[in-house]
Amino acid sequence: MSMHYVCTAMFDDPLPPPGTQEKARCYGARAALTVEATTLMQRGTPVGWTVNFDVAPRNGDSIDWCRKITLQLSETELPVLAAVCLGYLPFADFKRPQKGLHIERQPGKLYLSATQGPGTAYSLPIPTGQTFLIGTLVLKQLSKHVKMDDSPLLLASLRGAAALHSVKV
Repeated sequence: MSMHYVCTAMFDDPLPPPGTQEKARCYGARAALTVEATTLMQRGTPVGWTVNFDVAPRNGDSIDWCRKITLQLSETELPVLAAVCLGYLPFADFKRPQKGLHIERQPGKLYLSATQGPGTAYSLPIPTGQTFLIGTLVLKQLSKHVKMDDSPLLLASLRGAAALHSVKV
């Protein structure tokens, strides 16, 4: 059985303009990542809170954001990402038609790879500091989405859910 949170009262105030939400960034040798707080949209209507991943190729000192791969996490994917950031799960895969995101724990870092269509793939390591920033951002969004201000309860819920998560190696 799937539980769906419909958030209505939280949108009484105007939504923040796109691009003004909190972000965490990471720059690797061949790619860059932006994780941005955003509203969760379903059929064009805001229904909660989540994050968007933007992964783009790097060429020297410049990032080609025109070729970015963007993926918005669903309400069921957000806690899975939080569990990976917190070390409760070893990895996660987020798939869409024609694109996907794989994030896994490795010694001293997370490692992210994004694919879109045939032949488009970007990857980069996410060091400890950026893992902390991304994890904090994800936990803030998750807390807003489920309307939970009790951090110990949120962490206990994540730990319990992660223990149930089926990891296929």
